[in-house]
Amino acid sequence: MRKSNRIQAILWALFGLYIMYEGFGLKLGTARAPKPGFMIFWMGVVIVILSALFFIETFTIPMQKHIALGRGTRWFRGVKLMAALILYVTVFQVLGFIVSTFLLLVYMFKGLEPQSWGMALLLSTVTIAICYLVFGVFLELQFPPGLLGFILA
Repeated sequence: MRKSNRIQAILWALFGLYIMYEGFGLKLGTARAPKPGFMIFWMGVVIVILSALFFIETFTIPMQKHIALGRGTRWFRGVKLMAALILYVTVFQVLGFIVSTFLLLVYMFKGLEPQSWGMALLLSTVTIAICYLVFGVFLELQFPPGLLGFILA
């Protein structure tokens, strides 16, 4: 187990170094005037640092017993979430941002993480309101209006 973790850490470090190389090739610039490779380069640095910490951890943390894949996990919840996200993407243009996202959040709050109906509706409404204010009003992004197009127009 430790050997495979060390190999994984080395592979992630190599991947991070490659990302750093590609970012450096796009020119870095400075923090005040970043060029296209600035963010890419620093993401590579973060990957290298995290992989180094993971590599060091293989020497310091006692080895845990191997747990069989699938034991104790709730795979069906992940499948339900993926199906909900696929449905969300499918109806996003038709229903619009507000309605489709509200329905997705209600499903996630009520169906995946059991909450009371009041709490699920409240959390969904507050989340949509904050997202709409931040992205729609302050950042002036345009969302597909969908069913509420006549109200938001």
